[in-house]
Amino acid sequence: MEARRVALRANLARIIPAGTPFVWEIGCGHGHFLAAYAAARRDQICVGVDQDVDRIRRATRKQVRARLTNLHFVRAEARMFLEAIPQGATLAAIYVLFPDPWPKRRHHKNRLLQPEFLQAMAARAGEGTPLFFRTDYEPYFREVEADLRADGFWRLDPGEAWPFEEATVFQNRAIAHRSLVARRRA
Repeated sequence: MEARRVALRANLARIIPAGTPFVWEIGCGHGHFLAAYAAARRDQICVGVDQDVDRIRRATRKQVRARLTNLHFVRAEARMFLEAIPQGATLAAIYVLFPDPWPKRRHHKNRLLQPEFLQAMAARAGEGTPLFFRTDYEPYFREVEADLRADGFWRLDPGEAWPFEEATVFQNRAIAHRSLVARRRA
């Protein structure tokens, strides 16, 4: 595990210069959303993270074909990634699109967006950094919304529109979905 942490830190130091803000997509899947985002915003460093090696391979192929030097895909668990971000690098925007809802009650502990993780992200986010969350699972949406309302680090911004739309595979499959935007408080 420690060797994995060291390798991740070295990789992130190479792709995210210290002191640089970057866009982070957690659970990037095959990279559809982030590749389109990075192509539209070549001035921003974009990093997608997923735990599945096949998904990262497919996403990286998109990055290579499109010659997107501002886009990187990394195989890592989100919490470990957050801990390995280079000193001074900050989250400029965070996208969490259709994460696994872990619908069974006994599995709720596996859900990514929980108070401790929201606080850890806030520690690496600059003031006003947006957090974009989208899911097709209403109970998870309500839970995240309640956690953000109770959290002192994020404020919900219900009137804010998404700055970029590119339907993910899961979005295309969903009958309906819910979205929210929260901003890092001062």
